[in-house]
Amino acid sequence: MKIVSLHIYHFGGLRDCKISFEKHGLQMLYGENEAGKTTLMDFIKCMFYGFPSKNQSQRRYEPKNGNRMGGKMTIEHQNHGVWTIERIAGSTVSGDVSIYNETGQQKDELFLIQLLDNMEQSLFTGAFCFGLDGLQKLDKLTSEELGNFLLSTALSGDRDLLEIEQSFEKKQSALFKKSGKKPIINEKLDQLKSVGKTLESLKSKNESYLVIKNKLENLEKSLGKTKQELVGVQKDMRSVKRLFELKPVLERYKQLKTEWLSFDSTEIRFPENGIRKYEDWQKECSLLKGELTYIEDRLSAAEKEKKSLITNEKIVRYENKIKQMFNKLPQYEHLFNQLQDAERNIQSIEKEEKELFDAIGETWSETELNDLSLSLSSLHHLEGLIKQSGHLEDKKRRLEDELEDSRLKLERLEKEEAKQKTLLLSEEELAKYGRANNKQQANGFSLYSALLPLISAIVLIWSGWSSNALSVMLGGAIVFAAALILIFVYMKKYKTRGEISHQTHHRILEDEVNRKQWMQVSVQLSNENSSYVQLAKQLDYLEVEEASVLGRAEQWANQNRYKGTVDQLLVSGYMKRVLQLKELLKQKETVIQMMRELNEHLEEYEDEAADLSAELENEHSGDTKECIVLLQSSLEEQLKNRSRAEHLTKTCKQLIERKEELLKKLTFIENQMKNLWKEANVSKEIDFYTRAKENDRLIKLNEERDTLYNQLISLGFSPEEIDEMAQKVTVNYEDTVQLIENLEKNEEDIQREYSEKVEEKGRLDWELTKLLEDGSYSEHLHRYELLKEEWNSYVKKWASLRLAQHALSKVKENYQKTKLPAVLETSSVYFSKITESEYQSILFTEQNELMVVKGDGTRFYPHELSRGTAEQVYLAIRLAVASHAGPADFPILMDDIAVNFDEKRTRRTLQLIQEAAQERQILFFTCHKHVASIVPSVPLIRWPSQSVIAEM
Repeated sequence: MKIVSLHIYHFGGLRDCKISFEKHGLQMLYGENEAGKTTLMDFIKCMFYGFPSKNQSQRRYEPKNGNRMGGKMTIEHQNHGVWTIERIAGSTVSGDVSIYNETGQQKDELFLIQLLDNMEQSLFTGAFCFGLDGLQKLDKLTSEELGNFLLSTALSGDRDLLEIEQSFEKKQSALFKKSGKKPIINEKLDQLKSVGKTLESLKSKNESYLVIKNKLENLEKSLGKTKQELVGVQKDMRSVKRLFELKPVLERYKQLKTEWLSFDSTEIRFPENGIRKYEDWQKECSLLKGELTYIEDRLSAAEKEKKSLITNEKIVRYENKIKQMFNKLPQYEHLFNQLQDAERNIQSIEKEEKELFDAIGETWSETELNDLSLSLSSLHHLEGLIKQSGHLEDKKRRLEDELEDSRLKLERLEKEEAKQKTLLLSEEELAKYGRANNKQQANGFSLYSALLPLISAIVLIWSGWSSNALSVMLGGAIVFAAALILIFVYMKKYKTRGEISHQTHHRILEDEVNRKQWMQVSVQLSNENSSYVQLAKQLDYLEVEEASVLGRAEQWANQNRYKGTVDQLLVSGYMKRVLQLKELLKQKETVIQMMRELNEHLEEYEDEAADLSAELENEHSGDTKECIVLLQSSLEEQLKNRSRAEHLTKTCKQLIERKEELLKKLTFIENQMKNLWKEANVSKEIDFYTRAKENDRLIKLNEERDTLYNQLISLGFSPEEIDEMAQKVTVNYEDTVQLIENLEKNEEDIQREYSEKVEEKGRLDWELTKLLEDGSYSEHLHRYELLKEEWNSYVKKWASLRLAQHALSKVKENYQKTKLPAVLETSSVYFSKITESEYQSILFTEQNELMVVKGDGTRFYPHELSRGTAEQVYLAIRLAVASHAGPADFPILMDDIAVNFDEKRTRRTLQLIQEAAQERQILFFTCHKHVASIVPSVPLIRWPSQSVIAEM
């Protein structure tokens, strides 16, 4: 079998993972820690053998997000082909499994056993699916347990055999030990000894106990007999007392029987239920007579009504014609309504025509409208002319508005230009101000000339102060004072001169500004004048184009026989209204034609109605509808009278038949009543009722007597006992009283004897109680037997465990003799290859101890080896068991089995696994990259990244 692919839906931390495998050889799956390699191995195991239950120690891998765990696995079997195993957690603990192939064929879960070649789960987990868990188990074992563990691995593929042996040993120790006290069998044995000693002491008391027990048994037998005698007497007493309790019933029974015997039943003859039958016949006879009277009254009334009905046969003969005219009446009304609608439509059309004529301001005759020829091309041409005329009109209006705006602007600019010109200086004033300005510039005194002495004085003062030269400082102060006086004089003179020069300069600047503005206005005036001339030219050209459009419009009017004005023709919407008038004219003609046809149909119907009225000599008032409705009403009335007459005739016939039937029934009933008189042997009704009363009395006597008789029978008395008891309480009453007195005396004597025996029994019971104060011998004996039975059951259980352990030892011995040599030989070859012949073989000693032999012949126990070498022994035995125990092509799953191997032995181990994988599929899981690099030829599958791993 080969694993082809996996698809994990939800399993532990994995969700929606897919992976495919090669069908042959070794394949490595590389993934980091917590990537889910162990989860993947457990998923494969769960697909084969189901999910573990909650009470098992194995992990269940239930997703944390609440989804159901499950997935599917596709396998290829050498005999059965390719199948998919899908298992999802559901109604069962192991999950709901589905098995199907590529064609959709499905199989049940039993087929899965065939796909697994009957391999059990313990063998699979022991020899075909192993890894770090097995290595951790090896690390925890003692030296002796390690050897036994490897032996169990060679035998069964896992440590189950070792665990079973340990379980047998533990259970046997819990049941029995030679020198122990706490085991169950030891405790039960001590209890048996203690109860045995107590039985010996109670054995002497048991002899007195037996004597008293025999007396008590004889006394109980005597008490039983006395009790039976007492019960018999009490039973007789109850019977006699019951006889007195039933005395009224028995006396009445005796009286009824005597009275019944006094009747002569042969003389009293009366029909069964005679009174009920006679009264029923009387009642039915009365009902029939009442019905007969009712029928006669109805028959008379029907004959009278039939004579009162009058039928006009002439109207009935014209039934079809009248109905036909009446059925056409809705059509007549519909035509009449259509005619009125047409008249209203004509009025509406004429009103709309008037509104359209008012809108266009012209009146067109019907002939002019009909002569007007308007094709689609002519309308399109006219629409173009209207658009062109409208465009020219808009353009003309816009140019006129622009021309008017230009004219107004020219006038405004001319006024502004004249105003600006008045603000300019004349040539004389301009020359005068120029000369004054030049003169001021020539006589000007610079402020710097006054400031220079002041700065010199400050320099002198600073120099004298820094050199402590007082004369220099004094000279500087004199210069400073002279400079101040000079500046004061200058400032006063400059102020007067500045006022005059400022006015001159301001007037010159103002004139320059006014002159610039005047020049700008002059330029604007010249430009606006040019624009005005250009607009005037454009307006002239536009008038020429309008004349051209108007000429083409006149030409269009002549071609299409248009009789209106050309100016109106170019008005937008004008021709649309003319077309509406033309369309209204057509509608009006159509409606008028329809009115002619409606009038023809109406006149035809009215003529038919007048002719029909004349034939039936019915007065015609001129209203056709009223005439037809009146004729229909008369016809319906005549038809109703005729139908009523027919119904009355049929009813009279039925009434006559019913009358004859009633007369026959009355005759039959009267004969039946006479027959009842005859059966009762009477000839009158009063004699019949008298005979009925006598018969009722006899029946009541019989019923009461039978009731009492049945009551006594239900109490358990036979007919003979009933007659005898009735005789005792009536005729033999005295003898019965004497009998009850004798029974009461006998009961008293027996009761006394019974009480004495009961007292004797109580005394003996007290003596037995004294003997049993320390517990009875039988109770201790019973307890001894129970303990002995429990002890036997535990001994049997211990023996079965001992036997099972012996059988297991025999199986181990048989395996060691038959299969173990082959497994050890194969594992020796594997172990030798791993260690490069450093170790030659793995063998079993005579003391059932596993040992490995080195190349020089030195032997080692497993606990004497290093951890890595011990794991290599473990791996060699696992591979050997897999090759000998299971199917030859079953896949093997390994999880980092070489984690504690050095590089050299890791390479040799991987080469060995490659050799083993030539005939089967082997999946090697690892988290170490260097392991994959050792065998680069082996396909490497990188396990999915964390994107496919859910919350762990």
